[in-house]
Amino acid sequence: MSETGVVTTYRNGFPESRHRVHAVAVRRDGTVVACCGDPERVTTLRSSAKPFQAQPLVASGGLDALGMDDRILAVMCASHAGQDIHVAEIQRGLAACGLGPEALQNERSSPEDRMRHNCSGNHLGFLANSVHHGWDTATYRNPEHPSQRAALGVIAELSGLEADAIPTMTDGCGVVAFALPLRTIAGMYARVPETLPRQYAAMTAHPELVRADGDFDTEVMRAVAGCVAKGGAEGLSSIGLADEGIGIAIRIDDGNSRASAPAAVAVLRQLLGWNGDVPSGLGALAEPVFENCVGDPVVRLRADIALA
Repeated sequence: MSETGVVTTYRNGFPESRHRVHAVAVRRDGTVVACCGDPERVTTLRSSAKPFQAQPLVASGGLDALGMDDRILAVMCASHAGQDIHVAEIQRGLAACGLGPEALQNERSSPEDRMRHNCSGNHLGFLANSVHHGWDTATYRNPEHPSQRAALGVIAELSGLEADAIPTMTDGCGVVAFALPLRTIAGMYARVPETLPRQYAAMTAHPELVRADGDFDTEVMRAVAGCVAKGGAEGLSSIGLADEGIGIAIRIDDGNSRASAPAAVAVLRQLLGWNGDVPSGLGALAEPVFENCVGDPVVRLRADIALA
């Protein structure tokens, strides 16, 4: 294990907090290109699993059979911001399934709020797969439900691990979550263009549906050719670089996601040889500034990461 990276929070120039960073970049075959910290650190995939959780629907032909397009698929892979453009695709997907928003079980609030919740697309995918196969839609969150077992099967297949060897737990939105080593996650994302070609095409064609303007996932897919990116809760960033044949997994050790973007930009700067300014759209994310309650720009984050 090499030295961890650090993202430091400065308040008016004073170092207030430090977030340790583990990061690893691998080739498609899993060979480590560079890392800092512990590349074998096991972490929950959380929302970084979403493109893989959509694969049973895609592979079964259900996406096409239900008349869904790549915009709906992009939202299925998303942790979107709940904007009208995201809700519109959720509504289209539910209509294709013959369901209303009350079928979503990602939140306990109103049907409208469920559609605006960042995991509504993920849950739409499970519902769509259930409708396509004739499975019960009321119990789709149950770990033993066929839609959840199918998702676990994809994670097992594409990680190269046995399903029984993958720790599972309940995600924040109520579906099954998975835990894997960072190196394994990086390898899975390095291979996304080949293993999940429909998801790769949908996410890279519609990055605004995967998150939102100004967010790292959306902006890095706009800025870097061939890049696919999907973050997960607790400070996980997962990135695939198709042109370089590299996958990257980055984990903020204390789970504070505010450190994720500067850490990811710092890692990409080294791997892609960016000198000076970073690509347009990523500059504000390289050293993000946060205002206090009265609008003063008092907090700045800076990453200090040396890959080896």
